[in-house]
Order: sequence, then C-alpha cells, then structure tokens
Amino acid sequence: MRDIPRPFATDDNLERHIRCQEALQFAFLDLIAAAVAVGWNEREAIVAVLDLADNHMLALAANDGMSALLDALKKAPRRSSQ
Repeated sequence: MRDIPRPFATDDNLERHIRCQEALQFAFLDLIAAAVAVGWNEREAIVAVLDLADNHMLALAANDGMSALLDALKKAPRRSSQ
C-alpha cells in the first residue's frame, strides 16, 4: 500500500476534507485492487469499505456520546443516600 501524505492544511481550512480525500485516494484504490486480486468483485469491495467506514463512524459517535455522558455524570452533584 502506498504512503499517505501528511496533511498540510490546518484544521480550520475549508479544503481539508478534499485534501484528505486526495491523500487517501491511491491507498483506497490499492485496497480495492488487492481485494479484486484475491477474488472479490470491485463493487462488493467498495460496498464493504463503505459499510466498514459507516460502522466505524457510528462507533466514534457512540464513544463521543458516552464520553459526554460520563463527563456530565462527573460534574453532577452527588446525592446523599438517607
């Protein structure tokens, strides 16, 4: 797999998303070509990558939600049990 170039745009740069796509493009194509080379067809390999990306994004969102909940619980006043 090819090396992925480092970002040169700052986090607030409006083109950072596009630059990330450009940086990942050849690695993505290499991944799909590797899957095709062992017998998967191109469409199913792409759908698999899409599903993996979607599941990963859902996991990140769930982790962010859990972190926010835990932070809120840490800041909440404790009740005394009587």
